[in-house]
Amino acid sequence: MCGIAGVVNAAGVTKDDVWKMIDCIKYRGVDEQGVEDLGGAVLGHARLAVVDPENGMQPMSSTDGKVWVVFNGEIFNFIELREQLKAKGYKFKSRCDTEVLVHLWCEKGEKMLDDLVGMFAFFIWDQRTQTGMLARDRQGIKPCFYAPYQGGVAFASEMKAILALPRFERKVNESALGNVFTFNYCPPPETCFEGIRHLLPGTFIRYSGGSFSDPVRYWSWPLDGERFDASQADLEHALDEAIKLQMRFDVDGGLFLSGGVDSSVIANRLVPQWNRPQLDAIGLRIEDKGFSEYAYAERVASDLNINLSALDIQPSDIPEIAHSVVKHAEQPHGDFSFFLFYLLSRKAHEMGKIVMFTGDGPDEVMLGFRHNEQFFSEMTRANFSMRSYFDLISYSTEKDRKRMMSASFLPHAEGALDKFMSIIEPFRDLEPMEQVAAYELTSLMPGNNSVKGDRMGACWSIEARAPFLDHRISELFARLPITSKFYQGVGKHFLKKAAESYYDRDFVFRPKTMPTLPIGEWIKGPLYQWARETLALPDGGRFDCNELLVMLEEHRSGLHNHTKQLRTVLMTKLWLQEFFPENA
Repeated sequence: MCGIAGVVNAAGVTKDDVWKMIDCIKYRGVDEQGVEDLGGAVLGHARLAVVDPENGMQPMSSTDGKVWVVFNGEIFNFIELREQLKAKGYKFKSRCDTEVLVHLWCEKGEKMLDDLVGMFAFFIWDQRTQTGMLARDRQGIKPCFYAPYQGGVAFASEMKAILALPRFERKVNESALGNVFTFNYCPPPETCFEGIRHLLPGTFIRYSGGSFSDPVRYWSWPLDGERFDASQADLEHALDEAIKLQMRFDVDGGLFLSGGVDSSVIANRLVPQWNRPQLDAIGLRIEDKGFSEYAYAERVASDLNINLSALDIQPSDIPEIAHSVVKHAEQPHGDFSFFLFYLLSRKAHEMGKIVMFTGDGPDEVMLGFRHNEQFFSEMTRANFSMRSYFDLISYSTEKDRKRMMSASFLPHAEGALDKFMSIIEPFRDLEPMEQVAAYELTSLMPGNNSVKGDRMGACWSIEARAPFLDHRISELFARLPITSKFYQGVGKHFLKKAAESYYDRDFVFRPKTMPTLPIGEWIKGPLYQWARETLALPDGGRFDCNELLVMLEEHRSGLHNHTKQLRTVLMTKLWLQEFFPENA
């Protein structure tokens, strides 16, 4: 976990400007910060030392000082790559994974990306040719944003670093904000800040001849083509290899153990390879029925001799941390599990942890979310339209939006269906279930689900490691026949069948519980006043505040369930207060 920032080919940019960028995100890397002016590029870095703490200062150069890099993430196969490069005569001055990147660039250029197993965002600058490359990992585990600036391009791990540049104009991207009220997040590559875009997963941008290219795709999810069955042995071998590589760190670590199938499988494969004192885990405990799987986490911990600590969450936690959650999320997300990840990461930090393993990854690729199981159980594989799925995932109806929004803001929320159709257009030749997986993998995961772990962990200097997101395992899952992913109303069927060898059937095939908060109930009771005050906040004339308060009363009385609509508005109001206080 680190933070990168820089400006390339921009007029008048100084080291002080890039230091301002790094200062905004230095919690991502509390151990060291550095900035280098390399002529055509000014690069900055905030380092969280996970491997070789003594020798990994960035920006880092090759031994001859000709190639420079700023890098966020982990190259898990760096030892193997380093040995290959040494055999070709390259000299190393550290044992950290960052140095592999500069030598691999010298050896292979852009083709280096094919060799990397890991999670990453980095910028390479070649002084010899005045060329460079901004690249992001295959699945978007690590964030990367960029924007035009002063005739060049600025980039960073977080948007607030770009916003800190002295001549960058901060404006709301109104259409992107409008989309939040359908999707519950802003679908990439757009962001809610005008001019700032995601570098999409599996892409890079090259710089040469004084200009940047459009994003170039080097990897795509293998959702079409021939299907391949896999065995439990295949999965265990792949997981064990991923865990072996991800165990390469020089700090204290642990496990987020939800009690769900995914983290429980990781626990089972992680314990035999844990080469430190007893494995510590953190589990979420919420009293409200249907929102916690802590009892299952206790069973796993007991069976595997894991030291499990409970994180108890109370309604009073929400107002206390709401502004911090919004600040670090950087965009409105009506998904209140951001609060859970924030609190889990805070507890890990209090326990002295830096690296935390997770079970993230299988749900998107194997249709494991509860809404998919409910939806597909009522449909056959061929008798539903993608419009039906869009209606299912929409967090507000046209009637809701007309009620909540002002006449001036409403038109910005009316393009969501076109946005959705543009996301799935490249996948229209796939059968509908695979189109759903494609949407969730290419938009929902990098736009929302991966953001939670990175951003809520980063503010506490916690790095999450997800063995299921090793791209070789993701590709194995993606290439499974559809009936292995979703069978007889059950998503993630292949993984659950494998998990039966570790846990009993009732444990594995119980109804899925989503890791979120009972915010709908809490705003009826203990958080009612907080919700009223938040909904009444000024918002630049985008909402009808009186109507929002009426909706809250309808919700409180039980007349209507407005949970989805209200939680999205709550986070949007707080976002406007945080990032646009002068206009709100």
